[in-house]
Amino acid sequence: MHIPDGILNPYTCVLMFFVAICFLVWAWRGAKRTLPRIFIPLAAVMSAVVLIVQMIEFPVAGGGSTWHIMGGTLVTMILGPYGATISLTIVLIIQALAFGDGGLTSFGANVFNMAVIGALSFFVIKMLLNGSSSKKRLAASLFIASWLANILTALAVGIQIGINPLVGTLGGIGVTVPTMLFWYVPTGLAEAIFTSSLVLSLSRIIPGKPHGLIMLKNRK
Repeated sequence: MHIPDGILNPYTCVLMFFVAICFLVWAWRGAKRTLPRIFIPLAAVMSAVVLIVQMIEFPVAGGGSTWHIMGGTLVTMILGPYGATISLTIVLIIQALAFGDGGLTSFGANVFNMAVIGALSFFVIKMLLNGSSSKKRLAASLFIASWLANILTALAVGIQIGINPLVGTLGGIGVTVPTMLFWYVPTGLAEAIFTSSLVLSLSRIIPGKPHGLIMLKNRK
């Protein structure tokens, strides 16, 4: 999903930087208000795990981007939406600066596509649960939210790189959007199964439960 430099036009880059900054301010304020002190080492561990997992990626032919596991819904269920936004943004910073994975000019777009959309899947789960404590409903909500996060990220990337790109050979959104969806519709299903299974397992074995699950239970 990483968009490199030299594809997005300057107007899209500026717009996405503004959108990303707005969400990061929201996340920072929310984190200071709600997150416990254990957040910092836990966020560091989660960032390291996501960084390693996302190192395995493949180019998407005709899409101007890459395919890799997202992990946004999993992170948001452990850290909550504010912590997940910050943690995933840290991953993107390291990837861009240390590994050249994702461009600096497209950094705002990458933050929105991979950090913000994944973190906001928390609220999809909350809406689908609607206060229920059923494990089956939680599993279904996790599955739907994780798959939807993959689809929305693929859609956002396809639109961003398809609308008036600097590279004139991508074919427009009529090519880029279907290409991204072609990869992420089926792989998103696999990630959704993995996410729902892992979160349910963690909820049983971790004392006190992951912070995201606690937030689901306590927030009205």
